[in-house]
Order: sequence, then C-alpha cells, then structure tokens
Amino acid sequence: MAESAEGLSFADQLSLRPLGKDAHGKDTFETLHPPTTLGNPANIAYGGYALATICKSAYLTVPAGYHLYSLLGHYLGPAFADGPLYATVRTVRQTRSFATREIEISQKRNGVERVCLIAIADFHVKEPASLIEFSKPPSMKYRHYNDLPKQSEVHLKLLEDGKITRELLDAHEKTFGLLKNLYEQRPCPESVFPQNLFGMAKELPTTQDHLPTTSKTNADWFRSVEPLSTPADNMANLTFIIDAAIAFLPLSFNRMWFDDMAVCSSLDFSLRFFKSGDEVDMGKWHLREMKTAVASEARNYGESWVWDEHGRAVACMSQQSILRPKAGGKGKL
Repeated sequence: MAESAEGLSFADQLSLRPLGKDAHGKDTFETLHPPTTLGNPANIAYGGYALATICKSAYLTVPAGYHLYSLLGHYLGPAFADGPLYATVRTVRQTRSFATREIEISQKRNGVERVCLIAIADFHVKEPASLIEFSKPPSMKYRHYNDLPKQSEVHLKLLEDGKITRELLDAHEKTFGLLKNLYEQRPCPESVFPQNLFGMAKELPTTQDHLPTTSKTNADWFRSVEPLSTPADNMANLTFIIDAAIAFLPLSFNRMWFDDMAVCSSLDFSLRFFKSGDEVDMGKWHLREMKTAVASEARNYGESWVWDEHGRAVACMSQQSILRPKAGGKGKL
C-alpha cells in the first residue's frame, strides 16, 4: 500500500504520477499517497482530495497560459482512505482561447475499479483587458484577520470557559484535525462555527440564533501554511478547502449534528474561479463565507464564497448534498 498522506505537505499529498495514455488516448495519473479522512468518522476520504486531484490532473494536460475558470461535476460514490486515486483525463476541446477536459476519478479496491467522481473542467487563456469589473461583497462586515486568534485558540477558549468538554474538543480534533496541518485559519467571531464548535456543541447559543437558517453564515480567514509555487498547486489548494463543510451547514445552523441524521454527503458541485491561476496565491489571506439556501427532498443546497484580502471575489462553490434523516425521524430544517 502507498504511504499515507497524513503529515505531509499539501504539495506532497497531491503529488501525481503520470501513467501515460490509456488505450483510448486519455491521459492517466495516480496519486502517490492515499487520501485521508476529514469530517467523517468512517474510513471515507475527504471529498476535497478527489476535487483537488481533478483540478491538478486537468492542469497537467493543458498548455501554459490556460487558466481554470470552471469545474463542474458529480460525486458518484465515496473514495476510501486506504488506496490511491486514479485520474483519467480526456481532451474535449483545445482552441487558442479555451481548453475543455473531462476527468474521472476512480479507486481500485479488492481488484475492482470504481469511478468516484466525474467532472468537466474549462480553461481560458487570459484576456488582455476586461470591459468592466465588479464582485459581490460578503453578507456582513467581518473582523479583519489581524484582530483574530487562531482557530485552535478559539476552541481552547471554549474549553477554558467550560462551554465544551475535553472529550468533545478531542473528538473535534480527530474529525477535523487535517485542515490545521495545511491551513492557518482564523474564525470570524460573528459567525456560527466558532460559537458552537462547527455545530458539535449544539446546545451552545450563538449570536445568529434569531436569524432564519438561510440568513445564517459561517466565515473565516485562511491561508496555506506552505508556499505553493505553481498555479496548479495554488488552484488545487483552493479547491481542496472550498469544498469543506458545505454539506453539513444545515446541521450546524440548526442545533443538530451527525448523530441526528443517517447520511450527509455531497452529490454535485459547481466551482467557479474569478481570478486566473497566476493571480491566486494561497499563501496570502483569504476570506471564506458559507451559507445554505434550501433543504428539501432529503437534499440541501449551499454555497461557499472566497474573497482575497482586497475584497475581490476569487471563487465560489455551490453544492447539492444528500441529508437523510434517521429511520422513523425527520429533521426540522
């Protein structure tokens, strides 16, 4: 079995081995390391690994000067944390201005290969000028990262104030600890997660309790803990983190957690980039805001937006996710 990715830098975790072209002329790649878990107590890998692998493998098949602006796809099944991922990339379009790639992410288990994720990636050569530029702002004014403690300090303060137990904090670290090795995060105190430990401390009140679910927000400032030298790695790094937490926002915003539901998992995604890869530096601070808009038919829809320090929109991801109640029960979302 390949060496675990746990404890490695982001660039090392997302290292890809080219396998050449398959019988149909498609470019193929293999991750050097199996993905790891995040936000799931089972042996299910964090979906951001598959998304980042799609992003990076597609980048490796386009000429220099083409920048990813759209990544659309569907999760077809979970990847597991006990084997590498495989990417198969088909060239759909290659013009002087645009490049389109179709990517499948698969995994082999017990001698059987199954597709976990399928996506379409579109690249655009940078235009010499824009006719007009603008972008929407965050939903509220959040405090600047210079005034904020690290996420670990926020959580420790909850413990010191007697709002959470050591057992609950340890459970959170076990579930979400991967991100602290890859990113420095500073939660915005106006938002939900720093007040209720991502929703795990569901009995704790928050300053947004009076708002309807669709008006609640979670926001944080974040940056990569390591410098990333290529557009492919910077965009893959952004892809990796923007996927996090969207699926379970309805739980966190409604005093519910994983023990209140049967299944919570992303089904599809639409990721748009508004800045070219050569302008995205994940070593610099970015603001992320997450909201949820709809929960119906055992599914929910949410969005995550990212801005740079100057308030310019860098990317947004929308997702629809499965959110099944336990047998005989129905959550009030």
